[in-house]
Amino acid sequence: MKKLILGAFLIFGVLGFSRYVEECEVTDVSYGYASCRSLETGKTFTFTSGYYDDLSEDSVYTVYFSGNGYNNLYLYDFEFLY
Repeated sequence: MKKLILGAFLIFGVLGFSRYVEECEVTDVSYGYASCRSLETGKTFTFTSGYYDDLSEDSVYTVYFSGNGYNNLYLYDFEFLY
């Protein structure tokens, strides 16, 4: 029981440090980075590590990432919207 509770705290702790953007239009995918612009705020996020190779330009995704600020972020998951 203790291991189950500890595991739940660890999972929720990792997710607590993550950030996401609900609708992010990919503006550029190049060697070494990818950029997307939030359709809600207009801010541009630049990902320099993670799983950005499968993103398509001019498509809209929900993106999940970690990092500080808007540059040099780690993209660890995304969902295609349209």
